[in-house]
Amino acid sequence: MYAIHSVLAGLLAGSASMSALEVKSEVGRSGEDGIFQSKGIPSPATNDAATSANFKLLSGMADPNGASLDVLHDGRIPRSEDDPRSNFFFAGGSNGGRILVDLGKVIDVSSIATYSWHPGSRAAQKYQVYVADGSAEGFSAELKEDADPTKAGWEKLGEVDTSGEQPGQHAARLSPAKGKSLGKCRWVLFEVRKNPNAGPFNDTFFSEIDIIDAAGPELVRIERPKKVIRQFGSKHGNFRYTLDVSAAPDLEEWCAEHLIPVMDEWYPKIIEMLPVEGITAAESITFTLRNPADLPQNLRGVPAYASGNSVVFNADFMRRQQTGEAIGAGVHEVVHVVQFGGTREKSARQRGRANRPPSWVTEGVADYIRWFLYEPQSKGAEITRRNFDRANYDGSYRITANFFDWVIRNHEKDLMRKLNVATHDGYSDDLWKEWTGKTVQELNDGWKAYHKKKLGL
Repeated sequence: MYAIHSVLAGLLAGSASMSALEVKSEVGRSGEDGIFQSKGIPSPATNDAATSANFKLLSGMADPNGASLDVLHDGRIPRSEDDPRSNFFFAGGSNGGRILVDLGKVIDVSSIATYSWHPGSRAAQKYQVYVADGSAEGFSAELKEDADPTKAGWEKLGEVDTSGEQPGQHAARLSPAKGKSLGKCRWVLFEVRKNPNAGPFNDTFFSEIDIIDAAGPELVRIERPKKVIRQFGSKHGNFRYTLDVSAAPDLEEWCAEHLIPVMDEWYPKIIEMLPVEGITAAESITFTLRNPADLPQNLRGVPAYASGNSVVFNADFMRRQQTGEAIGAGVHEVVHVVQFGGTREKSARQRGRANRPPSWVTEGVADYIRWFLYEPQSKGAEITRRNFDRANYDGSYRITANFFDWVIRNHEKDLMRKLNVATHDGYSDDLWKEWTGKTVQELNDGWKAYHKKKLGL
């Protein structure tokens, strides 16, 4: 939960637009909530005055690895703690910069809040806020980098420094110590400085900025996603399946009607195909749909992945491929659950990682079962004139699956089981000679010769 700290900052007098008053500065932190929510500082709003405002960079350089200023007022928050493309931050080596917000008209401001999120030094915020309604003599909205705002018709509203908080989600809010309004203004200027935490990467990951109109509409706040989890029994064995579509509730019924029944039908079949003495398949599998931004950085571009007895799907991929590759991708991952999940009984047989097969073996097995057994009609693992020159037995996925199919049809019908035993007992290329009487390279040559003739090359 958030820890809240409050200080008072005096609003400088000098303009008829805003009255001299005491401004309350609140600072909060959360490392677990996910929506920046606390009793003191609410989660970001999706319809505040900043939503339709114009944001402009007056000085400083945006980091090219981050997002544009638009993410600061889009009513969205990052999906994970280290998501550069969902945050705006200044380039490393700079000392921050100035962000100008033009609200388009003079409004009565009730509060200003900023939100940031990072697991390290980029979480902390350090900035000063100036406001103006444009009526002061000599007012200038677009200040030069070294210009003093207070000498150009601006008032200093307050300042924020959250560097005393631990990394995580930081929130800061400026609001009146008394009453409901900070006064009237049209322009808000954030003078951001590199936060004082040690280290080379300390430019704040700003996630969202809220500017609340005291006379605006009822605010809609970002809410914590509701958990949408369903349990399913098996029609084909003593298995159980958990479906977590909390991140994609729109896919709940489709998964229940189309995905889970196929997973239940094929899980027992795959277990039967890939038995290994001393290993018992998992009795339950959890299927989770996640938004791409919630996936590990190196897995955001994949349709799905398996870990133990859990399968995680890219929700965007599943939406796009409901009538295409979505279910086949699930079959592929369930093969990995059988390969690497389950429980291992104590055995004299050595089961270590030292001689585990290369990934082309295990991925080829998963794609063979998918493309040649589950959906052979789709012909998704064909060798064609286009890919023939690049085809090799260790090409992985579809290419290796095609190689396995040829070996099964011509040399060893029990290849899937033997490969899975080797996955646990130790793999060596020498096993191909034992299984088929030929080396893997000789098999590769025969397989390529077959396709060369078939394709008329």
